[in-house]
Amino acid sequence: MNWKRVVVLFLFMCFGYGGSVHAAGFALYEWGARGTALGGPMIGRADDASAVAYNPAGITQLEGTRTKLGFSVVAPGGDIKTTDEAGNTETTSFETNYWIPPHAFLTHQLTDQAWLGLGVYSRFGLGTEYPDDWPGRYNSYYNRVQSLSFNPNLALKLSDSWSMAFGFEVMWFDFKQEKAVEGQALGVSDIDAEVHGDSFGFGANVGLHYKPNDTWAVGLTYKSRVKHTVDGDAKFDRPAGTPAGFFQNTSAEGDITLPDTFGLGVMYRPLERLTLEANAIYTLWSTYDELKIEYGDPLNPTDPTSDVSATDKEWRDVWRFQFGAEYDLTQLIDLRLGYVYDQIPDRDKYADYMTPTNDRHIITSGIGFSWDQASLALSYSYLWFTNRSIDARDEDDVLDSRFKNGHTHIGSMSFSYKF
Repeated sequence: MNWKRVVVLFLFMCFGYGGSVHAAGFALYEWGARGTALGGPMIGRADDASAVAYNPAGITQLEGTRTKLGFSVVAPGGDIKTTDEAGNTETTSFETNYWIPPHAFLTHQLTDQAWLGLGVYSRFGLGTEYPDDWPGRYNSYYNRVQSLSFNPNLALKLSDSWSMAFGFEVMWFDFKQEKAVEGQALGVSDIDAEVHGDSFGFGANVGLHYKPNDTWAVGLTYKSRVKHTVDGDAKFDRPAGTPAGFFQNTSAEGDITLPDTFGLGVMYRPLERLTLEANAIYTLWSTYDELKIEYGDPLNPTDPTSDVSATDKEWRDVWRFQFGAEYDLTQLIDLRLGYVYDQIPDRDKYADYMTPTNDRHIITSGIGFSWDQASLALSYSYLWFTNRSIDARDEDDVLDSRFKNGHTHIGSMSFSYKF
């Protein structure tokens, strides 16, 4: 095992991270309980250590050294109603799971004009699981995407009002999918197939922050796309009697380009104790046009083309809109509320059971407690999406389906300390 994987495994042992199933595509925005309680609009205010993730140019507002450490707990739920060619219908509920994306940040003032910011957090994650005998099992019954980014930034104060930042990103990405392969043609029962691999990719980010006074603040951010070549294995649980050479364990590899994102945030303070912010985030999910897996050996020895599996995705670029309000109730207590509207990138004609959702709505809430040097933030969010119907596609083993009752509970906690 190389040193990079040792570091990642150590961090995951500390944080216990899985994936999630609630942001557009499989993007994540839970980078701090305060930001989550507000619905994510931190691009303009960017005034705590989590600004490293939201808008690192804002860390020039932070004197001395600041830290933030925490996690979110994500509990998705929902149902899929499927109808087969014979007209038989069945409703399947998601398996109960809890996913725990972590976050950790450190900012340090180097000089009167320069700040260093370090972040460890997750930008992408996904988790969907169904019973392994459900009607859609030939498309998938388990999907998991995990990522963890290490993101150092340098922020420069250009004037009393303007700041900018730039950073680079080292991202670990992990993909796992399990599904059934119909074995009737081989004279056996279903074959369980698992593909699992991981990768390291590299990206960059820039941020701008403009705060002309205590009433207004504006932020702009860009996070680059990150290309991964996921390398791993394909394993098959072959029933007794499976002919020799079919579905043998082998290596597997696939490329995926995770999208660029652009963010704009405007913060307004209408009252001394009240701040409002609105954000618009544009994500270029059109980078995800295909899920292609290349196997080290053909899965069918009589068909040399069976060493490649390709599924069209053709995702589209989408918007996310975030609105949040924070009220300083007392010197000790802050109250927070927010709302998010999140567009889905997958088109009906390519939708499948990996991301069984629709456009999302999120209501967020939270409370913060502040002391001289420490603070604690807690949040709770509820996500839901409207029902969605997709047509059957035999080539992708997708049935006539209706995604319904989709919802997610999200709880977050962060502890901050300033030195």
